[in-house]
Amino acid sequence: MKALRVTLLSFLVSALLLSGCNRRAAAPNANANGGATPAGGEQSSSEPSGDARALYEEGLAAYKADRDQEAVEKLKRAVELSPDFPEANYRLGLAYNATKQREEADKAFEGAVKAYEKVTKREPKNSDAYYFLGLSYEQLGKYDEAVKALKEAVKNSPEENDDKYFELANAHFKIAQYDEAVRALNKVLEINPDNYPAQELLEQARNGAQRVSEFRKHQEELLKRKNTNSNANNSKSNANAGPRVTDNLGPPPT
Repeated sequence: MKALRVTLLSFLVSALLLSGCNRRAAAPNANANGGATPAGGEQSSSEPSGDARALYEEGLAAYKADRDQEAVEKLKRAVELSPDFPEANYRLGLAYNATKQREEADKAFEGAVKAYEKVTKREPKNSDAYYFLGLSYEQLGKYDEAVKALKEAVKNSPEENDDKYFELANAHFKIAQYDEAVRALNKVLEINPDNYPAQELLEQARNGAQRVSEFRKHQEELLKRKNTNSNANNSKSNANAGPRVTDNLGPPPT
């Protein structure tokens, strides 16, 4: 019973952490939000307006307080004012998801992808922009693209970040790249041993890797058996044919 209680407690903690993942406040740098100010003090064309940023902050606060419809309204207005505001697009997608408007959510995440791609083209070392680009791809179910973006996020991160490694592992897991997921999750737990979702996913990834290994071994055995049977059948066929007789006796007598 004690072991069962511990297992249930671990599962509950993991579920709570996962459910709160999308609602926690992100801390990307200004460039990841599309709000960089280039040298010389002039604003870039992609920087959100003051009104858009204010609406974004209000929408984010509403979302974190579970006022999801209010969040949708605020964030939608922010995006209308500044279509290339990447974080507003991404958060709008999350708010639409919370209100179960999946089609609208996909459109918002597609907008986030376009906006974050513009940021990464301007700033190819911007780890946070790649991170949120990867998250946007994940929300759209485009896990191959998510892996590419999240690899760049990890590669360019100024310091090791367990969240970035975890999302990379999750994207690998979704497309059955279990060995890669295990490696990323081991890195997560090296950085943060108390990352319970990573512990749970690591067990699943190891099980998946084991299943793939067993399947490949089974396929190899079947192929080997097939080749052995084929060779045996060929040998039997040749034996049944017998030696070839050549008639060298000439024509029959008259």
